[in-house]
Amino acid sequence: MRVAAGAAAWIAAALGYLIVEAVAAAAIGAQYSYVTDYISSLGVPARSPRAAAMNAAFCWQGTLFLLGALLVGPAGSHRIRYRAAFVLFATANAVGNVLVAVVHSGSGAWVHGLGAVLAIAGGNAAIMAGSTSLSKSIGAPSYRVVSWLLAGAGYAGLTLFLLGANNVGLWERISVYSILLWQTLTAILLLCAVRREASRGPGR
Repeated sequence: MRVAAGAAAWIAAALGYLIVEAVAAAAIGAQYSYVTDYISSLGVPARSPRAAAMNAAFCWQGTLFLLGALLVGPAGSHRIRYRAAFVLFATANAVGNVLVAVVHSGSGAWVHGLGAVLAIAGGNAAIMAGSTSLSKSIGAPSYRVVSWLLAGAGYAGLTLFLLGANNVGLWERISVYSILLWQTLTAILLLCAVRREASRGPGR
């Protein structure tokens, strides 16, 4: 039951975040681009008519990502260090998302930047720790490989984002969407594993 609840939290977090992001971007109109503009620009009241909703979405994703990690964690590896690392990195992601939502650019730019790095770096590290911990429970041979490839893409996007490469919005989204994709994939696989276990019945 805990695992199913955690998986549901991850799916709800990812879908809710992406829907609100799309609505907030549409409210700005053609002046906003997914390729060239920062995600957090959608949370700046002076620019975004749906800033409050976007900032709530940052908090929603961070909080439910951590909640999901806490709920599915016990289903993972018996090695405490793997599960602890997973929760630690998920906590960093949650704290980072809240900082991004609460502190905007300007006088608090360094806090906002710290929040972005915590959210992205922590989230992609959680992919590696989480997939290592959960791979046996999920039982899909290629799951861990796919997960680490997603984390690699996320860190590549983060690197280009921090270096200020052209099309900064694209690189930032690659580094964030890797997390959303992983949590959704993992949630679906966990739900399938729960269903398989239930179909076997007690004592089978």
